[in-house]
Amino acid sequence: MKPLLTIAATSDIHVNKYPIQRDFFSQVNGKADLLLIAGDMNDGIEEQIQHFLDLISEVKIPIFIIFGNHDANENDLPKARNLLVSNTYVTVLDGEYTESRVKNIRVGIAGAKGFGGGFAPNELRGNIGEQMMKDFRKEIDCEVEKLGSALEKMADSSPDIKIAMTHWAPFKEVIEGEHVELYPFLGSSKLGDVIEQAKVHLAISGHAHVGPSGLRMTSGGIFASNVGYLVNKEKMIFFDFLSDKTVKRRD
Repeated sequence: MKPLLTIAATSDIHVNKYPIQRDFFSQVNGKADLLLIAGDMNDGIEEQIQHFLDLISEVKIPIFIIFGNHDANENDLPKARNLLVSNTYVTVLDGEYTESRVKNIRVGIAGAKGFGGGFAPNELRGNIGEQMMKDFRKEIDCEVEKLGSALEKMADSSPDIKIAMTHWAPFKEVIEGEHVELYPFLGSSKLGDVIEQAKVHLAISGHAHVGPSGLRMTSGGIFASNVGYLVNKEKMIFFDFLSDKTVKRRD
């Protein structure tokens, strides 16, 4: 069955550490309709951002980017955003919703960085304890609110294809294989809850450098995938959307 459209995706490429070349990105030309990058491009330093921009300079399809924890290292995401969107193909999503039209198909994308906290029934709960723990819980609630707001706009717009993109994992199914002790620092099921409520067709994430490759079905019936560079053996991932709106991942 010929796909309606194809999306390329990756994350955790850390271009300041890994020997990624331009052809890693330019391979999407002619093979995909959109490119999604789920965070951790670099450590947020201007020189590294410029290096990343050079690496994606030959990509000629729309590029949608969210920030990861490493991108936030310099604590100046507005500056990072301004640098990234100097490439006219780039759209940065940080708690925002956008649409792209591909072959008369409306593709809606909601994106946010996300944060940790763990996964039900063992997630962080309540609001008691040291201030640093209160701040930790406040941060995930803030990121969930941002993602939820973007997903509400998606619901109002009702695109043909719905995609959610986070850096931190929204489902434990996409980080299985990591040490369970690290789960609170890899993602939060609160992110997954709002994604499942939105009934998206695909949820992509990264952050965990160990975990399952491939497409996973969550307990709530969402197709989800860890698109991390190392998890996927340093390969770009391609997702085909079929006429019944199901998703197949090329491996």
